[in-house]
Amino acid sequence: MDNPFSFSGIVDDPAFCNREREQKELKRLIKGSQNVLLYSHRRYGKSSLILKLFKSQKDVTPVYIDLYGTTSVEEFISSFFKGVSALEPKMNRLMKMVREGIRSIGVNFSVDPMTGMPMAMPVFNRSAEERTIDEVFALIGNLSQKKKMVVAFDEFQEVAAYGGDAFEKLLRKSIQHHGRIAYIFAGSQRHLITEMFNDRKRAFYMLATSYPLGKINTVHYVEWIQTLYRATKRKIENKFIEDVVDRCENHPMYVQEFFFNLWKEDELSIEVLDRIERSVVEKRVPEFSYAWDSLTLNQRRALKLVAVTGGKNIFAAENLARFGFRTASQVTAALANLDKGGFLDRNKEWKIHDPFFKRWLQWG
Repeated sequence: MDNPFSFSGIVDDPAFCNREREQKELKRLIKGSQNVLLYSHRRYGKSSLILKLFKSQKDVTPVYIDLYGTTSVEEFISSFFKGVSALEPKMNRLMKMVREGIRSIGVNFSVDPMTGMPMAMPVFNRSAEERTIDEVFALIGNLSQKKKMVVAFDEFQEVAAYGGDAFEKLLRKSIQHHGRIAYIFAGSQRHLITEMFNDRKRAFYMLATSYPLGKINTVHYVEWIQTLYRATKRKIENKFIEDVVDRCENHPMYVQEFFFNLWKEDELSIEVLDRIERSVVEKRVPEFSYAWDSLTLNQRRALKLVAVTGGKNIFAAENLARFGFRTASQVTAALANLDKGGFLDRNKEWKIHDPFFKRWLQWG
């Protein structure tokens, strides 16, 4: 058996771990044509969950639209066309479907060199953008009358950067009338995407049910990893699995990466785990350094404060002095900006959400 773990990109079986509760709850919402705001930190498996969920849909037609990296309304429309193209595997049927629904602009058709599937590509006319969006939403709205649909916009927060209020209002105008389509608005920049749906002044206010995607429980990791090891007649003690998951703080991508590296080890020990942990951290030094360099001095101090104290008693006078803060308000402002930037989480205490970024800070 090849290494079953995967930490770069979309994962599927056997590298997909559990998420059974999330799949069950999302299926229920989709079946009822309810809109969902699905968000998490990056590398939590959000996109993999969506695509896994789509594979199991029998009574609902899925459409996946990847908006990551889009920088304009034109690119939004192109991504939408790409998602809709996947509905028809035959060129003649795709051409008929698109030509009947899209009349505001020209459309070229070709074969995707990566998948071999037919693909519709819009020929842009800036003056017709609004009408084109109306038409493509009307197209899927008409298709949903034959069979219910679920449409996922992945990395939907990208829209906020280029669309503006008018564009968001245009999208809502089309979406809110689709009673047989469940829309999944997925994002990995929590502050941006939740603001879009929670701000009373924004067009998407209260348009979707909020569904934050959390970490995977240790029990599920143990069961899944034991299954993969047994499949190749290999053995691993639960204590080692639990140790790795604890080091990774249940972070989905890091658990995958750690076990990807551990898979080649015949003999397990704490020393082996220590070596792999240090290797994973060292490989990410350029990434961590880039993030560190983007921060202000007080933000760096605040991160070190949280890393060293574990978020406990961060406003104590001795801690403020130790990390160079003159006032508690300086810490509060730095923490707020770090939270907005996706570096921190807060429950009862502040914590750095990336466990190995935290380790890098602690070791430094």
